[in-house]
Amino acid sequence: MKRLAILADIHANLPALEAVLADAQQYDIDGIIVAGDLIGGGPQPVQVVRLLRSLDSLIIRGNNENYFLAYDTGQAPDAWRTSYQWAALRWSYSRLDRETLDLFTALPEQRVVAPDGAAPIRVVHGSLHSTSGQLFPDHDPAQLHWFRKAGLLPPDREPDRLGVALAQINEPVLVCGHTHISWKQEQDGWMVLNPGSVGAPINGDARAQYALLTWQDDRWQAQHRAVPYDLGHIRAAFRESGLLAAGSDFARACLLTIETGHNIVGYFVSHVYGLAAEAGYGDCDVVPDAIWERAVTTFDWNGTAGRKKSIANR
Repeated sequence: MKRLAILADIHANLPALEAVLADAQQYDIDGIIVAGDLIGGGPQPVQVVRLLRSLDSLIIRGNNENYFLAYDTGQAPDAWRTSYQWAALRWSYSRLDRETLDLFTALPEQRVVAPDGAAPIRVVHGSLHSTSGQLFPDHDPAQLHWFRKAGLLPPDREPDRLGVALAQINEPVLVCGHTHISWKQEQDGWMVLNPGSVGAPINGDARAQYALLTWQDDRWQAQHRAVPYDLGHIRAAFRESGLLAAGSDFARACLLTIETGHNIVGYFVSHVYGLAAEAGYGDCDVVPDAIWERAVTTFDWNGTAGRKKSIANR
């Protein structure tokens, strides 16, 4: 029997990663696959990368790794270096060493994993064509509830057909991440699996989430796992590392997302761009600081998703 732990979207949340790894070890896993977004928005980027490397994890790049590489190579817009909007990225980048950045450069954006004696698995972060793409389940309307609630799929839009993506690959299993919502769909001998987010789920469950893939009866079988951990540790890391103070209110939204299991980051960013569009900046990639400050003061920090009071709201 072969068993793999499938992780995605850790976002520099070390306590969540440690909880997932401890849980996975109970199942005598043979390897770890990480479907991107190791860092970004969380307080422990280097610690997360070092831990995963120490375990010989098979890793691909996510959109956040690409953001850091763009910043490092000067390909990012100049406004990333000064704007409130990108303060959290600048804080994280200042803590990365050259070894970590070189690792990101070397990582592929997708890969095929072919364990001996088992069917191959294709791993992407977003979609087959973009680390920022999104794949949705398309057979079960109930599975789409959290995508619509999180603002990832408008109420009047149906998801793109998974069959279009599957027709482009030869592997029977496609692993994806990016949306921070766990799901799987199986049909006609193939499976698409999103393990959910280790560090910042948005499906209403704040526990650290991942999946196990087990080769049994000549096919891969998936099990989703949700692991409780002490949120006090990640709250303390946000505060003591300096990220909560230095990362503008994007870091505040990241912590609230972690604490609640709701897409506070997405709601806040949508609010920011809504105000920007009203002010005539509808096509901007980086909003002016004055718009950002207005968004911070007008966003419903206390009421969104019916959250309990948290350190980020104090």
